[in-house]
Amino acid sequence: MGTKRVAVITGANGGLGFAIACRLLDTIPSSVPLTIVITARHLRKVVETIGRLRAYAKGRDLLTFDYVLLDLTSVASISEVSNQLLSRYTHIDYLFCNAGGGDFTGIDWPAAFVEVLSNLKDAVTHPHFKVERIGRVSRDSLGWVFQMNVFANYFFMKQISTLLSGGGRVILISSIESRIAHDFDPEDIQLLHSDQPYVDSKKSLELLHAAIAKRWADELGVLIYITHPGICQTSIFAEYLNFLTTFGMLCLFYIARWIGSPWHVISAYKGALAPVWAAVDAVPEADPVDGVTYASASDRLGRCYVKRTEDVTDEDRKNGAILLQELDKLALNSLERIKLETA
Repeated sequence: MGTKRVAVITGANGGLGFAIACRLLDTIPSSVPLTIVITARHLRKVVETIGRLRAYAKGRDLLTFDYVLLDLTSVASISEVSNQLLSRYTHIDYLFCNAGGGDFTGIDWPAAFVEVLSNLKDAVTHPHFKVERIGRVSRDSLGWVFQMNVFANYFFMKQISTLLSGGGRVILISSIESRIAHDFDPEDIQLLHSDQPYVDSKKSLELLHAAIAKRWADELGVLIYITHPGICQTSIFAEYLNFLTTFGMLCLFYIARWIGSPWHVISAYKGALAPVWAAVDAVPEADPVDGVTYASASDRLGRCYVKRTEDVTDEDRKNGAILLQELDKLALNSLERIKLETA
């Protein structure tokens, strides 16, 4: 029997998060005791998710589930959940920072048709036709998308860093779409003026990783990997598609893969390959955390593999340091506000 392992998966109730849980169950031997901590905003989703995972892992005796109700748009929620985990566990082996979102409002259909007709592969890899709301603010008076996708992840990591120290692994989930992000703007760190805050937030997450990966590895013994799932089906944009457009999108994905795109893995389970590989199988000496992104990729026949890219620049590290400084200020201010509210 192996040493017990604990995995926390944010946003595990569907899409990529659920696929990560399934692939984790398929990767870690059944002889190893495993606890999967599910996070979601609503208890109903937690109950449904645990039921589905129990059915998936039927017959696995050394598997237990736990849950916490987490809202990434509330620093109070993150703080409360962190305290719950600190009281329940002495160590967390894997933290998958999967939950997040975008503030999409629809599709610019004329632009979509033009992009697909002019360069199909690029159009379904780096789309410019998704329309996003500009300037949405959270209840904590922070940029809503920025808080969910960047600050919440960092704040959560900091709050439970003692549980991760000495060998824990954090898996940050970026996106292939970060390649079309705007240049980093130190005057708009919270992305309140961006017309594509989701894409820009994923780039910010990569800048954060560039700033902290080596430091956390050296000082805390925490390995932070930045990964992305390639292009796969998730629920993040599903409300703007119907049956016909969803079918059409899938057809375009398969065509893009057949004509040479390595990123169209299509299924969420295949998209979960890189995150789970980084958590369980990556070897630090051969698979460094600093300056590298590990992504789920596929050949033309759908055979999945982990693709490594090294594209961090000196400018990225400089901007990452600026971003980190602002995140630390926000974290300190958030803790002070929580103390005042609970006093």
